Amino acid sequence: MVAGRRTKLLIDSGASLTLINLEFFLQLPRYYRQKAELPPPNLCLQLADRSQLYVKYTLSLPITISNSTRVHRIYVVPKLWRSCIIGNDLIRKHNLQIDGGR
Repeated sequence: MVAGRRTKLLIDSGASLTLINLEFFLQLPRYYRQKAELPPPNLCLQLADRSQLYVKYTLSLPITISNSTRVHRIYVVPKLWRSCIIGNDLIRKHNLQIDGGR
């Protein structure tokens, strides 16, 4: 759950940052959307094929995984193919233990 909204999360340990798409961002409560800021001008997200992703906003949102809620910095990428990708930044900062055995 992100900011109280249910969504499927893709956990991607190869992603440096945690991302949401613009469509999901626009569904967030106004309270959160108003806190969005422009990203740092030097921020450049690069995919494995060296193509770049445009970041529209950045903001801190509560993310709930397995009944544990943490506030984390999120980046809004308009053309992201998933509503939310959990990146290595969140995995490391909050010491998430991922069991891929299920």
